[in-house]
Amino acid sequence: MSGIEKRKYPRYPASVPISLHLGEVVASESSYINNISAGGASFNAMVSLEPGDGVLLQIPPSSPVLQIPARVAWCRKMAFEYSIGVEFDQVEAELREHLVDMVRRVDAYRDEAWLAGRSLTTQQATLEWIRLFGREHFATA
Repeated sequence: MSGIEKRKYPRYPASVPISLHLGEVVASESSYINNISAGGASFNAMVSLEPGDGVLLQIPPSSPVLQIPARVAWCRKMAFEYSIGVEFDQVEAELREHLVDMVRRVDAYRDEAWLAGRSLTTQQATLEWIRLFGREHFATA
């Protein structure tokens, strides 16, 4: 292989909060999606996961509107945590596209709020966007 990785779906940077559930175990902390595509996402976690492990991602962590099943594709040890990539192989294509669109809209909403003089955390922006637009957004999914 030439070192250039070809992806099936375009990947977008993101910073939307999630919680990670592995079977009956819930990670003790929430995380943030680092990047996302219609095929999957990556995030950092304090727990090591094995490729093939099934996980459930909840967005947002505090009052989930979305619960997305995923499968761990890879897990890399970093200094104090793990970088984890998951695939959305059990999720319908249309819902995957809506998920990516939502993440991009939340980030844009946060940027617009900042330009209007409102400093929102990603958690605040996610909750506010979902409260204002999310249920309508996913009603069409």
